[in-house]
Amino acid sequence: MKFSFLSTGIHPSARLPLTMRMLLLGSRWLYRNDSLMSHRSQKPSFYFPADPQDVSGIETNPSGRGVDEFVPMGFESYVWLPNPAWKWVDPEHEKAMSFATHDKQQDLWAIPVNWSAVAAANGKHMYKNVTWAEICGPSTNRGHKAISPNQVWTWSPAEGNIEPFAVKCLATILASWTSPDTRCLSGRWEGVNNQDWDTDVRLVFSNWTYNVWSCRFDDLIEWLVQPNSFERGNHLPHVIWPEDRCWFLAVLYSGCWSYVGGPRTLINSIIASDLEAYEVEITDHAQ
Repeated sequence: MKFSFLSTGIHPSARLPLTMRMLLLGSRWLYRNDSLMSHRSQKPSFYFPADPQDVSGIETNPSGRGVDEFVPMGFESYVWLPNPAWKWVDPEHEKAMSFATHDKQQDLWAIPVNWSAVAAANGKHMYKNVTWAEICGPSTNRGHKAISPNQVWTWSPAEGNIEPFAVKCLATILASWTSPDTRCLSGRWEGVNNQDWDTDVRLVFSNWTYNVWSCRFDDLIEWLVQPNSFERGNHLPHVIWPEDRCWFLAVLYSGCWSYVGGPRTLINSIIASDLEAYEVEITDHAQ
């Protein structure tokens, strides 16, 4: 199945076809301009006020310290989705995409790398409760960059984000459960200094409280599959669920991964997809 590529980040010399592979490589942007960071963008116009009933009765663990700190209890299954690491490559590489970092003012080119590949390269065992620090191997003091150019990764997974290609893949799976016009709820952690999200409708977990707004499923997905940018990051929701509550997506503000809770068949489809995904229990330790 072919999809339109939404980024201009691919080097012209790559000349790749407009396929799912290109979408998988969407544009990644780590903000390198302090004036850009201070810019205040507006919340997307497709959001509407939520209703207090939208958060009523969602079952959470008041003492949650694991997966249940981020995802409601009561789903049949849960899955952990680690964000990929990144390997800098030559711009002529077949899968090269634009990549910028804080410590590099010029554009770089990179490809995504799964955690399992990083673990294997460092002789480590990949399992559902592993941390990035356990498998990454030698890195700089800041931990974002690998020490040697010979390592399988160069730049660590992004925190507080879900990559556009992951959203696209998830949306394809969730489409079997949620129609484009389905009313969804979208929440952002209240600790983020962004007054556009302030509202009286809040989803309260043991350690996290989210300001919640409503939107159409299709509108939200269309916005989230756009390339990484300051605007996207400034309004990235940390929790998303449909009105019928058949699934729940949590994008961790404090971590470099996401969780999805839902029916067994849905979670199995995510595990069988092109995404790196591992089944977890609601009581498992959150990395």
